[in-house]
Amino acid sequence: MLELLASIAASDAGDDGNHRLLQPHSVIERYLAEARRQRGLLLLDVQPGRADFSKEVARLERWLREPDVGLALDPEWHVGPTEIPGQVIGSVDAQTVNDIAAHLSQIVERHRLPEKLLVIHQFTRDMISARPQLKDVPGVAIVLNSDGFGDPPNKIAKYNALRPDPHTPFFPGFKLFYEEDVALMSPKEVLDLRPPPMLIVYE
Repeated sequence: MLELLASIAASDAGDDGNHRLLQPHSVIERYLAEARRQRGLLLLDVQPGRADFSKEVARLERWLREPDVGLALDPEWHVGPTEIPGQVIGSVDAQTVNDIAAHLSQIVERHRLPEKLLVIHQFTRDMISARPQLKDVPGVAIVLNSDGFGDPPNKIAKYNALRPDPHTPFFPGFKLFYEEDVALMSPKEVLDLRPPPMLIVYE
């Protein structure tokens, strides 16, 4: 799987004041072609800045109708109307995630697609407000991905704190950083986590 930032949070306000850059469709097209060449998936990541998550996702609908394109939400980079990405830690509310998941479910049903992947990155529990209100919807696999860099003990503690509860229908994810992590965990160390993550991301 390849993950591409489709909306990129920025310190500069930009022409519309939303503090994010939009990836050209030509770039998304190129990455999708490469993902298909590797017989993989393309995951489009949204860092909305001051923009609305749902509107950013709507811009990507033509790609989300494809059978091999999933979606990731990056709440760290979703800030308020007077805030600047990178200066504060952003968040997303559960209702927004539920609305986006429901929309993806409709796309899956309408176009008879395989199950869609929806990833929510997080390195603090507050990054998804009202988290217990997250809903499972048909045709969408929701992954709560433990983000953030550090050494193995800190990353494991964060994973245990942020992974979904076993009785929920959501899947755990785990992210590793080649440059920022201290003593990069081996694949065996990651797979030895309990429960083992269903999605593993390298950056």
